[in-house]
Formats: sequence, C-alpha cells, structure tokens
Amino acid sequence: MKVTYVSPAQPTVEYEIEADKFGSYTIRAAGKVVKRVTALATYIDKPRWGNDTLQRNAIDDAKKAIDALVAGGKG
Repeated sequence: MKVTYVSPAQPTVEYEIEADKFGSYTIRAAGKVVKRVTALATYIDKPRWGNDTLQRNAIDDAKKAIDALVAGGKG
C-alpha cells in the first residue's frame, strides 16, 4: 500500500510511504529513500501471508518516524 503524508511541522515536504502486509516500510521524499525498515523474517505466531493490521501499524510507525525526523531537524 502506498500513501502520501505531510508532516504538520513541515507542510512543504510530501513523503511517500510504501508498506507491505508483513510490517516493512519505505519512506521516500522527492524520489529518494529517507528510511527503510524491514520486518522480522520469522517470529512466533507470524501470519504466513501477512495481514492488514501489520500494514496499518507499519504506516503509523512510518508517520511517527517522519515526525521525529522533522522535529530533530529543527532543533
């Protein structure tokens, strides 16, 4: 799933978040990769085919990472 996100602290930059059903995500700004997080390959009770909850959680984590990155750049 791909979504675009604009941080309230920096409304001039648009970030693209791409997440999969296993919890991995990639953040891009202006076509360049800003951050990439890969989910664990295996763990107890990991859904074999992934699920939407992991995907939504990955997008929420990416939004938090963007907000932290923007806040860290200001100070």
